[in-house]
Amino acid sequence: MIRLFITLPFVLGLIILAACNQGSTPMTWLELKWDSSPGVLALVTGAVFYALGYVCAWIGTLGQIRRARKAEQQVRTLETETATLRASLAANAAMAATATPPSAYAAAPIAPAQPQITITQAPTPTIPAPPHDENRT
Repeated sequence: MIRLFITLPFVLGLIILAACNQGSTPMTWLELKWDSSPGVLALVTGAVFYALGYVCAWIGTLGQIRRARKAEQQVRTLETETATLRASLAANAAMAATATPPSAYAAAPIAPAQPQITITQAPTPTIPAPPHDENRT
């Protein structure tokens, strides 16, 4: 869209120049001599440089197209790798679910012998009641 805003005024200017300058004029370039109208020369020059700009832009996008194709190929490769990994993960999960647990075949583990420690609570001391004297004041 931006190219249109740049190109359209330029092309309209060249067309107006060609319409206004229709008379034939002798022209020279280095050793070449010919008769042409300046408007036609401007239109031809504009068309040649427009085509040259289009070719340059197309060459610039070739690198981007190549990188995009390479990235798409890498995405396809990674998607297939992800699919195979997910399939193998699902197969491993299914195999683990249907497999007999190893504890059914193995003997019960024997715990290492530990010394038996018993903790007893110390008796609570009892405080004797004071003697019962009736002569207390």
